Amino acid sequence: MSMRMRRGLLIIGLVLAPFIIGLLFTYELIKIPFPTDMAQQPSVGYQESPRQLPPVGSVPIQGLSVIPEEFPINPVPADEVSLQRGEILYTIHCEVCHGAEGYGDGPLSGYFDRTPQNLVGPQITAEFDGSVYLTIVQGFGQMMPLAENLTPRERWDVVNYLRTLPIR
Repeated sequence: MSMRMRRGLLIIGLVLAPFIIGLLFTYELIKIPFPTDMAQQPSVGYQESPRQLPPVGSVPIQGLSVIPEEFPINPVPADEVSLQRGEILYTIHCEVCHGAEGYGDGPLSGYFDRTPQNLVGPQITAEFDGSVYLTIVQGFGQMMPLAENLTPRERWDVVNYLRTLPIR
């Protein structure tokens, strides 16, 4: 390497050194945020607004809805354990839309196109337990299906609890 070339590289190094050192100090002072965690991204939690309906013609996760020839029969007796469990599950999954007494006046009821069903009205109380069970499994209108959220036993517990609410 010739002397001129070394001298040229030394001059370039001396000229660029303050810029490089300045950039390092600037990064330490400014601390530019760079998100690397998925928790810091915009997201919508379970049952939070805005809720979008599935595209027209899409197939539900649980498959195509099949209307059975007969409604399932409630195999769970409405004993104290079933009613307690049903009340807890109703409070967690149903009360936000249907309200504490089942009148369809829950805190989220105003956000739907249709008011949630009055679960203690004459129309629902006249339904078979199996019909209410299938509505919980498959959903209805803007009500989402709860098949993934509740086991079959838990669904029947909710049905048993609904039957204890005072009729209005």
